[in-house]
Amino acid sequence: MPDIEVNNDTTIARGPGHSGELLSGTEFLEGLRHVVGFVVHPPAADPLALVVERIVKAPAVSQSRLLLRILIALVHTRGEFRRAEIAALDAATLALVIHLMDLRIAGTRSEREWADAAKAAEAASAW
Repeated sequence: MPDIEVNNDTTIARGPGHSGELLSGTEFLEGLRHVVGFVVHPPAADPLALVVERIVKAPAVSQSRLLLRILIALVHTRGEFRRAEIAALDAATLALVIHLMDLRIAGTRSEREWADAAKAAEAASAW
């Protein structure tokens, strides 16, 4: 499993006129963790399967599109997000994403399972 690093240095230059509103995938995921740190939600039995299921059921919904991008960021350690997107998920979905992040960090699922989940979610979204 690739390491997921938390980089607290948000001063990385991203080009002229960068206002600090664009976050790397790592910065975005860390920002999500800070938002829901005080919210208590029971963990999902299988957050990876649940995220894929939600994306497949409603791929055109904005939360599903954001969930797909979050999944891709976790699987492929890439992606960029706007700071405002941290607030785009409801509390239950934010908690689900935190559980998904914890699952990824724990390393209890194979790289193949993560890649297959991302592929299934991407296929559902490629309408």
